Amino acid sequence: MKSVRLVDLARSLRPDGLLDGLVCCYGDRWGGVSGGPYSSLNLGFSTGDDADAVRENRRRFTAAAGLTLDDVVVAGQVHGRAVVLVDRQHRGEGAREPSTQLSDRDVVILSEPQVFALALAADCPLVAIADPRSRRAGVAHCGWRGIVAGALGQLLEQLDPGPEAVAMISPAISAANYPVGPEVHEALEGLTGAESARHGQGVDLRQMLRSQLLEAGVSQLRIAVDPRCTAADGDLFSYRRDRGCTGRGGLLLGWKY
Repeated sequence: MKSVRLVDLARSLRPDGLLDGLVCCYGDRWGGVSGGPYSSLNLGFSTGDDADAVRENRRRFTAAAGLTLDDVVVAGQVHGRAVVLVDRQHRGEGAREPSTQLSDRDVVILSEPQVFALALAADCPLVAIADPRSRRAGVAHCGWRGIVAGALGQLLEQLDPGPEAVAMISPAISAANYPVGPEVHEALEGLTGAESARHGQGVDLRQMLRSQLLEAGVSQLRIAVDPRCTAADGDLFSYRRDRGCTGRGGLLLGWKY
């Protein structure tokens, strides 16, 4: 039986020592209890999976990072740009059942250590930013609709990261596996990075987001991008590959101290 495996998205940025205490990890689809198309570490309640299985999967996922569900906040995502600022008083909100308080928030700002955000995706990039001086962090759900809405801009504006801040971009679908219609290309047209991110009918959303981080002043040496393609990698969930019937992976972010 496979165990939960977490990839440290900030691993290439850690040698300077400023990131001690940072949790920024993404799990693959194994080590959980879900079956069928959700096998096995599905973290999303919105998928049609058994809710008890999702709760157990989330418990295992957070435990692998040395945390509990009481430490975690999970907001509802709607491909928008709405922001929520959370602190330790919010811990546990949305972790064991869908949140009623945070039902439509694609950008989560963690205003202090010891509270952690879990953001979910199955092809969309997730962008995490952490500032080692302020000990604040935030994550934005950045599919193409979120990019058009300005989710990353909201994350940057609300977090206001300093020069030592780092940014991490999760696994996501690659341009080769993400052909989109003209309406998507038209919606992205004129946005920073859109032209260079277009590859035939496909679009590399992570490349766009990296361009926008650079434009915002984040050093290229302080941006880490996980290159895995969710559609090509059978160890990851992919909405496009699995035609909508699949689980959700997750990015866990926060400062332990």
